[in-house]
Amino acid sequence: MKRMFSLVMLLTSAASSTALADTWPALTHPQGARVEHVGEHIRLNGVPMRLTRVINALPAETATVHYRHTLGAPVAHAQSGRTQVLAQARGDFFITVSIAPLPDGGSEALTSVADTRAARGAASRPFGLALPAGSELLSDMETTDNGLASRQLVLINPHSLRANLARLSASLADRGLRPDGPPLADSDEALAQVFSGAAGEARLVLVRRDGITSAVLTLLSRQP
Repeated sequence: MKRMFSLVMLLTSAASSTALADTWPALTHPQGARVEHVGEHIRLNGVPMRLTRVINALPAETATVHYRHTLGAPVAHAQSGRTQVLAQARGDFFITVSIAPLPDGGSEALTSVADTRAARGAASRPFGLALPAGSELLSDMETTDNGLASRQLVLINPHSLRANLARLSASLADRGLRPDGPPLADSDEALAQVFSGAAGEARLVLVRRDGITSAVLTLLSRQP
């Protein structure tokens, strides 16, 4: 009986440790602050993240002291222009807080928490969309908010606007999305096209400058 009791306690302890490891870190914000959660579920370049925007009446210096205390030691502290940046690794998560002054004397804090466990496998995940050859992917952000899934890709390459439009249109057609009317913009410097289909819709913006094309592709779909 004693051995059984010990086994139960061991399993309970292990389960509690696993649950604790899976718990996302939570930060205490200044009293009276307006807290805005950016999306329900976010992935940036395949890494699950939680983003929060915090507006408060504290000056940036005071807000920085608050978040340093909230994070605890050790914490890295850097400054970029007028923005204070705090960073901390906590277990399997990486936390950053950027604090900037506002014109009214208050401050704005942008907090992010990234799951570093998922980051290890993000590089090898299936991409699911064919890009023009030689493209450099600058950002891949996925969000889900109120049942609406959004994925935004930002990329650059040396191809022309028309070549990018043709390649990306073919990739979207493979997903059942086709041009919805004529381009919203069509010039030597920029192209914008909306796509739609049973799978949802997409918006493509292409800008050409100094021999480089920048593309922003946003995919939207309603989750069941």
